[in-house]
Amino acid sequence: MAGINQLERDLIRMRQREWIELAKKDGKFKGRLKKYHKNHAGMNSAVKLYKEGDMTVNQICEITNVSRTHYIESYRKRTVDQLYQKSEI
Repeated sequence: MAGINQLERDLIRMRQREWIELAKKDGKFKGRLKKYHKNHAGMNSAVKLYKEGDMTVNQICEITNVSRTHYIESYRKRTVDQLYQKSEI
């Protein structure tokens, strides 16, 4: 019984992958939207608060309702992007 279920699941995944590929070609499938994008108000204010240097990361995340993990990833990415932009000039 488990083998039949696994086979059915594999068929579903195959059909789903085929649909996604076709949809990407048509420009209809773009994937999941990111929660914290470049213009996210909470993330931008969190970065600003951190640069001021008065609060810890945990305090900032509580105030801005941004998860700690996403904040750290975003801050690192922004600092790396800024370094690359300065080196290109």
